[in-house]
Amino acid sequence: MRKIALLLFLLAVLSNNLIYAQSKAKKYQEILDNAQKNGLPAIVAYVQSQDKNEWRGKSGVSSIENPTLIDINQSFRIASISKIFTSMVILQLIDEKKLSLSDTISKYLDAETSSKIPFEGKITILHLLSHSSGIYSFTENNKFWEECFFNGGMARTWKPNELVNYIKNKKPDSQPVEPYSKKLYSNTNYILLGMIIEKITNNSLSYEYQNRIFTPLKMMNTFLEGFDEQGKKPINSYAIPNSFFLKSALRKKEIERIKGSEYTNLSEKYKLFNSWAWAAGGISSNINDLSLFLYALRNRVLLSDDTHKVLLRLNSSKEKDVTFFGGTGGSDGIQATMLHLMPSDIMIIILINSSGDEDVNLGSVFVELFKIASNEK
Repeated sequence: MRKIALLLFLLAVLSNNLIYAQSKAKKYQEILDNAQKNGLPAIVAYVQSQDKNEWRGKSGVSSIENPTLIDINQSFRIASISKIFTSMVILQLIDEKKLSLSDTISKYLDAETSSKIPFEGKITILHLLSHSSGIYSFTENNKFWEECFFNGGMARTWKPNELVNYIKNKKPDSQPVEPYSKKLYSNTNYILLGMIIEKITNNSLSYEYQNRIFTPLKMMNTFLEGFDEQGKKPINSYAIPNSFFLKSALRKKEIERIKGSEYTNLSEKYKLFNSWAWAAGGISSNINDLSLFLYALRNRVLLSDDTHKVLLRLNSSKEKDVTFFGGTGGSDGIQATMLHLMPSDIMIIILINSSGDEDVNLGSVFVELFKIASNEK
């Protein structure tokens, strides 16, 4: 009788857990559906909650013009989350003794590139990784964006040296500061890191991502846009033209709104192409692949203990008793986040193929998903 009673008790517990998990899944899906109904073309999300249950969901269409339900396996642009992959390759090269965090960048850059960087003899690999180099960001230069928006720059393949040209004769934000002491965010840092990776390995950055990270982790839908040999493409990106350059492009008829929508398609007619972001933000991926990546990082795969600690420090922030590891990326037509919250072990990944909606966005969706994942009321 005791065995029967115990069995009935365990069945009841399992049944209650299943009902509880189903209840959470329903709430997660409602959050995505509401976001889509309130304006987002497409959104996908992955959640590992505090109770270790996993959930994946999707809502919306992959194309506004020709509505087709979004496939959860489709790849989205992830913008600056790409920097984590770049830093991982650099740290692997450190594990292999091919460079050091204390090496100055002048050791690896050609003379032409070095000549454009003030204090290049003082700037180290760690300065670049931690955004403490003080180097001017090429994306702060309006001339770069003018070239992108009005001269076909979003549809061409940019070379790293072309990007570095936009910092020439520009005053740096500061001299290099103590790493981690102050963040002087600059996309140029990671373009230079990509160049250093190619210099040391004598391979393309795309190959190194694929060989060192994507293939070992079986990330089959992750690629460096424009540089992937198979020619893979991400889902279309859409934007409400709120920014100065998008408004200007709209006025000059470089772009146009989709009929019956406030969005413009930045992938088809305008041909948004992330080659300019490269090592600083050019990767596309999906929620399944990014969850594999987060699990690998949590379990200290692909890096030594020492370099894993560096990666954590580079990509972590703390609020009260919660440590957030991961990253967030955003640009016109792109919103993405990939976070591991510790010590609760909650993981949340959100990918959105649009920007410009002030009421429904990455932040509002994240907060709602987090409340459910952490059992908050």
